[in-house]
Amino acid sequence: MKKWKRISGLLLAAALTAAMALSSSAESRKKITSVSLKITSEMEIGDDMDTSQIEVETSSEKYHVDSYDIMNSGFYWTEEDVPQIQVYLTAEDGYYFSLMSSDVHLDGATYVTATKPSGMDSTVLKITMDLPSMASRMSDLETVELKTDGIASWEPVQGAGKYEVRLVRNSTVVGGTQTVESTQVDFGYLMTKAASYKVRVRPVSRVNWEDKGKWAESSAIYVDTAAAEAFRQASRTPGEWISDDNGWWFRNPDGSYTVSGWQLINEDWYWFNEYGYMMADTWVESGGQYYYVGADGAMLKSTFVPGTQYYVDSSGAWVKQ
Repeated sequence: MKKWKRISGLLLAAALTAAMALSSSAESRKKITSVSLKITSEMEIGDDMDTSQIEVETSSEKYHVDSYDIMNSGFYWTEEDVPQIQVYLTAEDGYYFSLMSSDVHLDGATYVTATKPSGMDSTVLKITMDLPSMASRMSDLETVELKTDGIASWEPVQGAGKYEVRLVRNSTVVGGTQTVESTQVDFGYLMTKAASYKVRVRPVSRVNWEDKGKWAESSAIYVDTAAAEAFRQASRTPGEWISDDNGWWFRNPDGSYTVSGWQLINEDWYWFNEYGYMMADTWVESGGQYYYVGADGAMLKSTFVPGTQYYVDSSGAWVKQ
């Protein structure tokens, strides 16, 4: 009987010692109170849904990215898709997760939820996040060509609704920044001086016009004196001004007219609104700059805007003080 009591006492002591050790171990673990992840996603419309197109990184030494899954249904990405992924994080030895949603910081994705997976302890965290929508994604513009006839062209960019285009004479931009919906611009009317010319183009997202791609540049071409003279002779703008009850508009020889953009007409720049009518006596925002068109619709240059202290430079852009 005494022996049994002695054994029971030893077992109880061992159990208490083990419990204290576990308690001490649990108390020694440190909380992870913040999570930061950088997400890079390179998929394009039409690509197969594949996690190899997605990279999730962290610089933390307290936890690591264990795995991630794509939650969208289907086999390939469509324009309507908003990619959603679930990322599993695992705490390193001696750490556990204890944080709120506001403590999850994502670069390249939008937070949805953060939960402990069913059956897992607090050393595993599952974060659900949305990546940028497929409709907002743009491919890189790779090739721009400027030909000796003054025509600049490029291939359409997936996800782009417009393009910003600049002509560079030697090292100076001439004609300002044009915003066009087409993938071709005739710059012959600006190539009226013997010089080296090249074109720069960048795409503008059709979903968010503040989202712009990288500039792509054509190879330079040289316009000699004879070619420059030929461009000058052809620079007089064919077409005619027409007025109606809504205002003035300019009809090109093929019957077309400019909308939501600039057109150079007989050496003056004019801005036409979304209906194709000339704007006058007003500020115009274009390519991140402000320009002023006078009473006759022509853009002012190298002068003060009438009745104000605002000055526009030789390109027509407002000079901010």
